[in-house]
Amino acid sequence: MHLRLLCALPLLLAAPFAAPLAHASSPDAWEEFRADVEKRCLAGLPETLGTPNVFVEPTGTQSFGLAAIEGLSPESKSQITYLCVYDKQKKTVEVSPPIAAEFLHVVRESEREAAAAERAKTGDNKTVDEAGQE
Repeated sequence: MHLRLLCALPLLLAAPFAAPLAHASSPDAWEEFRADVEKRCLAGLPETLGTPNVFVEPTGTQSFGLAAIEGLSPESKSQITYLCVYDKQKKTVEVSPPIAAEFLHVVRESEREAAAAERAKTGDNKTVDEAGQE
């Protein structure tokens, strides 16, 4: 399972760089797209997560929408994340197996804003994990 995660993770991380390949659309059309990806991905989960946090890559790739959904699993009683791939033509989704929080974390907007404010205050643009590694 970890090998599949390692194979899928580059796709998710590369998505922002693929956005220029997406066809130009109106802001309303992109908002509708993101809402559809979120709705279908949440519906495609094998379980209902407590307080889900959904990140939808704004435009996806030319063929696919991408989302990461994090929340509390009622089954395992722990934070987990699912990756979701949305087929733009078929409007169908495929969802990964659950990924434990220690392997992948979806950053909430408030966390992103706090980190940006801290970097602006200190002038430090380095990203360091809890072990002190960049």
